[in-house]
Amino acid sequence: MPGLPVVGKAHEDARAGAPFTWFIYGSSLDLDAFAFWAGEHGYRVPDFARAVAVKLEGYRLAFNVSSRFWGGATASLVAAPGEAVEGLALPMTGEQRGLVDHKEGAISGLYAPFPVEVVPLAGGAPIAAVAYRAAKPLATELSPSPKFLETLVRGARASGLSEAWLSRLTSLR
Repeated sequence: MPGLPVVGKAHEDARAGAPFTWFIYGSSLDLDAFAFWAGEHGYRVPDFARAVAVKLEGYRLAFNVSSRFWGGATASLVAAPGEAVEGLALPMTGEQRGLVDHKEGAISGLYAPFPVEVVPLAGGAPIAAVAYRAAKPLATELSPSPKFLETLVRGARASGLSEAWLSRLTSLR
């Protein structure tokens, strides 16, 4: 419900820090879902106009995080030589780190940030970024939550990710 009071670590840690680039590969690709979450938690939606479609090489999606909200498993990243995960690289100000840590579940300890290098799908120099993966993944992977997967596909399509990536995601249904 909109208008909830916003308190807690994410907002307390909103001190200015260094700018960073957020690698977005999950439900935050769906701007409608992201805007709803942001409104519920008292954040402004970041400006996605500067987002670049990218891929993270050497990783794959793993559905090894259980979520009551999504009604099943959600995605994380696991090392996988020869594979890649597509998403967006979004430049962020240091003041926005609390928003990202909150959205990604780092505040609750569900996910943890780690440095990555992503490559623009259109070509160009690699981009240093911050990605998030499960801090305590399940011992075995599960089938993806249908609701999560639909949000992921919708966001990937709207973000202009490759047809090959969209086919790969839809094959998980």
